[in-house]
Amino acid sequence: MRSDLDALRTALNERDADLQSVKASLSSVTARFSALDERVTQMASTLTNQFHELDDEIQKLAATSDAATAERVEHLRASQTRLASEQARYAIAFRQDLAELAELLRRVR
Repeated sequence: MRSDLDALRTALNERDADLQSVKASLSSVTARFSALDERVTQMASTLTNQFHELDDEIQKLAATSDAATAERVEHLRASQTRLASEQARYAIAFRQDLAELAELLRRVR
């Protein structure tokens, strides 16, 4: 009986060591996801600022342009709107992916 108890203790200690290893790995992955989310947020902010600067330049161009340039300005605005929408969709999708991964990590814990 004592040998069975010792075997169970050994198995429990091994499982505990495995669990600690998994927890350490999950903590590392969580930290990396947090850093990645922060970086995506920074990039999204930078892109948003650049879109605003581009819009200001387009408005200046539109104010001092002829009919042919006005058509180009409208094309630029449409392209800018499309790019901004695309960037927002990518950022949202990426954050959803991060949220799903975070949820999976929580379930594993």
